Amino acid sequence: MNVNTERLKTAVVTASIAAWLVATAAGQLPENRFDNLLRRGRWQIPVPNWRFFGPNPGVKDNHLLYRDITDGRPGDWTEVEITRDRPWYALVWNARNRSPKALFDASQDTISRSVAFGPELRLVTLGSGYQLLSRYIQRHLPHAEGASHSQFMLMQSYLNAPGDRQINPVFVSVEFPLTEDATPDAAAFPLAA
Repeated sequence: MNVNTERLKTAVVTASIAAWLVATAAGQLPENRFDNLLRRGRWQIPVPNWRFFGPNPGVKDNHLLYRDITDGRPGDWTEVEITRDRPWYALVWNARNRSPKALFDASQDTISRSVAFGPELRLVTLGSGYQLLSRYIQRHLPHAEGASHSQFMLMQSYLNAPGDRQINPVFVSVEFPLTEDATPDAAAFPLAA
């Protein structure tokens, strides 16, 4: 009798999990017709909503570039690789995605603050995204010999047509020192054009 009870419990739990998995998959479909069906009625199945792209899918790629200033002269822009090629097992386990995700989120935060505050660069530089990007460039990237300051630029690109990529500069930071304290002086904040 005990064996049959255990089999029954296993079957019920397995069927419940399978039903919940199917309901979750149905709830992720682009159409919203299953949403109301799952939330009403006697059962009201609680399913998570993981629609990754939501109503506004991301269609632009972010690019982070930086340059060093040596003896008052700016150098060439160098692009920082934000995303890397993923290994085959990244579908299940992608722990290396944390750093690129942090850089992506910091660049998004800086872009949205620059749009919100317009010419008030000081308000943009107080944001956590700007601080993270400037510290990352200051402490983790190679610099030209004798460089005293650095600067970064955020650009966005998107496909205009097949084979035609449109690239737009979105934000250029103020020059920040390459010493321990990367907080720029108040005089370093000209109004943005």
